[in-house]
Amino acid sequence: MSSPEERRAQFAADLDRELASGELTFPTSMQAALKIRRALEEEDASIATVARIVGLEPLVSVKLLRMANSAFYNRQGEEVTDVHRALMRIGLRNTRIIAMAVIGDQMATAAEFAPVSRLAEQLWRHTLDVASLAYAIALQLDDDTVTPDTALLAGMVHDIGQFFLLGRVHAYPELLQEQDEMSEFILLWHHKVSQQVLSALGTPELIVHALDNQDAPSGNWPPSSLSDIIYLANSAAGTPNPFSILSLEELIVRRQDAFKEVAREQLDRLLDEARVQRAAALSMLSA
Repeated sequence: MSSPEERRAQFAADLDRELASGELTFPTSMQAALKIRRALEEEDASIATVARIVGLEPLVSVKLLRMANSAFYNRQGEEVTDVHRALMRIGLRNTRIIAMAVIGDQMATAAEFAPVSRLAEQLWRHTLDVASLAYAIALQLDDDTVTPDTALLAGMVHDIGQFFLLGRVHAYPELLQEQDEMSEFILLWHHKVSQQVLSALGTPELIVHALDNQDAPSGNWPPSSLSDIIYLANSAAGTPNPFSILSLEELIVRRQDAFKEVAREQLDRLLDEARVQRAAALSMLSA
């Protein structure tokens, strides 16, 4: 049996090779993928409906943005940073092709993904919490540089590296047997991997930069940047990240500190809006 150091070194070398290729496929929530596939089979679905549904799948979302911002579709040089505008640019037909291809690849790895599916589902629900809160916070701002839809997308991809790492663990059975070691490895690597995944997928620089700085907030209200929005959303998320090392007490203190400058009434409205957004998303997946 190899040592933890040898397992980490092998995993790290394999990750570097795959990330360098730029052709990345990995599962997020298998439940969400199945529901999205069924919804996309409805030929009469509107762009708005399709945008809301595929926006719940981080990998599909960033691949759509990459196509929408490619030289072929972005001849005016105007980068889009949200799923709805990406769909309007490339059309429903191309959206269905991309989404079905990505989800088909995810379905093909369903058996390999099964040992970590519970962790992935909690991570996806945490991601949805953060995305819903980011959307609600952005609604409070009078700033065209960060639209609610862009904040929503940034929230959906803010931990994308952790999904990528979970999707690779099946190839390292010894890591699967040592849950603490796996969690430690994911915590050690997820920030670097998130940045590499987002860059490899051609994610807009506005989002890449914001997520690179999401743990260094300005502390101001209203938030002055997308990174501030994601930090606040992460602090208020009701579903914890399964790899977080913070205790419940520490999470509560972080939330109180993050929102100390926000009036109680405004915070209540923000949380209500986020709950509505999250409920609508879950409702679409359960329809």
